Amino acid sequence: MKFNIKDWQVRESRAQGLKKFKTAIKSPFASEDEAKDALKESQDVLEDLQEALYAQSDWSVLVVLQGMDTSGKDGLINHVMSGVNPTGCEVTSFKVPSEQELAHDFLWRAHRALPARGKIGVFNRSYYEDIVVPYVHPKQLKKGEDLKDRAHDIVQFEKYLARQKVLIIKLYLHLSRGEQKRRLLARLDDPSKNWKFSEGDVKERKHWKRYQEAYDFCFNRTSHAHAPWHILPADDKPTARWLAAQVINHRMLDLGLKQPKVDSSRKKELKKIRTHIQASE
Repeated sequence: MKFNIKDWQVRESRAQGLKKFKTAIKSPFASEDEAKDALKESQDVLEDLQEALYAQSDWSVLVVLQGMDTSGKDGLINHVMSGVNPTGCEVTSFKVPSEQELAHDFLWRAHRALPARGKIGVFNRSYYEDIVVPYVHPKQLKKGEDLKDRAHDIVQFEKYLARQKVLIIKLYLHLSRGEQKRRLLARLDDPSKNWKFSEGDVKERKHWKRYQEAYDFCFNRTSHAHAPWHILPADDKPTARWLAAQVINHRMLDLGLKQPKVDSSRKKELKKIRTHIQASE
């Protein structure tokens, strides 16, 4: 399958809602083994990119992952990032804000979790929850606050991060309502998956249409040149994982990451050290 990253991007200043993107596409793989091999190739590329990112320690990478319940966020992180050195990758899951977090501005908890230079950070859900959730449940919005202002603040925040050499890669796993139903029932039918089931997922499912509108609101106001949204079909997990890996790799390749070069004086020092080690017992 030929990959063109622009096919999956929400273009800036254009009304491109979820209805313009598919939740399922024809699998690009002829078999399950072919899908695994393709993902392994992507993992190897990402592993090399992460090593160069860590060694160069100039940029950091933030992967923002959003999607409806059961869209496959946890599994995607596990499969796509499995080849990355754990010392160079951090995953932060954003749940209901704590009292401490609510006592600060809505971007506070995101800012303090940003990856350091040389590292990849993955936000499993993110500061975008502070738009999506109150959009669906307006009572959660503080008096006098406007979601348009929050969207504006997020764009400015992301532009600031881009100037600080933080590459932001935003991925939305686009799941159909029918596939969500199938996955929820699977969690009930399989005892080994019962622990994954949450009554809250069923409760929020009632607001499906409103959630779709909330994400459209986000995409149309926060997809910009420094951090465009990528909407990936999520009904088939192997396809979604491979596409996510392709997006991450393509965006990181644009950074032109290279292993740091050792100058002549350092080479002489290393040569002396080598001689010393060889002479030791």
